[in-house]
Amino acid sequence: MGHILVLEVFVFHFMKIDPDSREPDNLKKIIRKRIQKKRDGLAEATRLSRSTSIAARLTGLGFYKDSKEILVYYPFRSEIDTTIIIRRALKQQKKVILPRVNGKDLDLYYIKDLSNDLSPGTFDIMETIPSKCTPASYKDIDIMLVPGVSFDRDLNRLGYGGGFYDKLLEKLPADIPRIALAFDLQIVDNIPVTEHDLKVDIIITETEIITSHNKTNLIKEITDTKGS
Repeated sequence: MGHILVLEVFVFHFMKIDPDSREPDNLKKIIRKRIQKKRDGLAEATRLSRSTSIAARLTGLGFYKDSKEILVYYPFRSEIDTTIIIRRALKQQKKVILPRVNGKDLDLYYIKDLSNDLSPGTFDIMETIPSKCTPASYKDIDIMLVPGVSFDRDLNRLGYGGGFYDKLLEKLPADIPRIALAFDLQIVDNIPVTEHDLKVDIIITETEIITSHNKTNLIKEITDTKGS
């Protein structure tokens, strides 16, 4: 538990949190609430501008340029606007995969048209319409974009608590890049983790790219990104 000491001191001293609530699950709830409130507070124009910067960083990377099939999530509430990436990828004739909640799992489908292939689904998030889309397999993915509420510089991820993406991450072959897109304000010093929590490979924000030393080969940027 030493790696979350700084966060424990913060929530205990400044937020008057009872010591019993300093278990990982309770700390996660505290971080979720705090970060989502900060993210929700972004002005729409600011969110769009920062989303555009993040999309440009992603699409300027070599492994994105080389990819043929990418798994993307549709933005929920104040998340980064991933429709920028989806439209760009479709224009580049990449195969774009989006998830659909099926019980406690995610089913994957190819989409060709954002306007016609999606409808409101679980949690009112736009999801693929099975009758209009072709099923996809996680084995076909070249890049996975992973949603999350908060992240730290050790590449730990704090999701929304449903466990949908944790299950998908477990199935994914190890060589497929797991990419988190986040605003700077979503990066914290330490995410409380348990043995079942899985890291991402890269975090891209509006100002930086965070990765581990053994994954630096993934972020060889292509200088000319005007055609992205």
